Amino acid sequence: MNDPHRQACLGELLQVWKQIREESRPPSVWIAEHGPVTLAVATDDYTYPSPVMNAWLLNDHGVERRDPQEYVRFMTVQSGIHWAWGTPPRGIFSNTGRHPIGLAGFAPIAGTDLIVLHYILGGLWGRGSHYRYDPLANALECTANIWLS
Repeated sequence: MNDPHRQACLGELLQVWKQIREESRPPSVWIAEHGPVTLAVATDDYTYPSPVMNAWLLNDHGVERRDPQEYVRFMTVQSGIHWAWGTPPRGIFSNTGRHPIGLAGFAPIAGTDLIVLHYILGGLWGRGSHYRYDPLANALECTANIWLS
């Protein structure tokens, strides 16, 4: 994925986050850029099997680049499946209410000019869509909504 595509994805996610009422949106959002995925994966799920290439944390101060391993570590802790004994920490995600941290990600769809982009910003506030980059507008154009929550 080249930098204009990447910046367009980050801009789209920032715009979506800012459109949510402040009392309803999560104070921060982890964003992960994944390597290319197949079309089948890009229409089925929001957990991409490809490696995390880049990561950012979005909050009131903007979008800050972070080490991809920080994102992977966060997701590992939240999964709870790595705990050998005892009880894993309480998860921060639920099907209702405001999340303390949102999740978002994007990846190019191999063999196409499409990008899959998703976000989950609250219990039932999320979307996964296919986008195409518009070089004249330097922005993404949604071509299909894949899932909504």
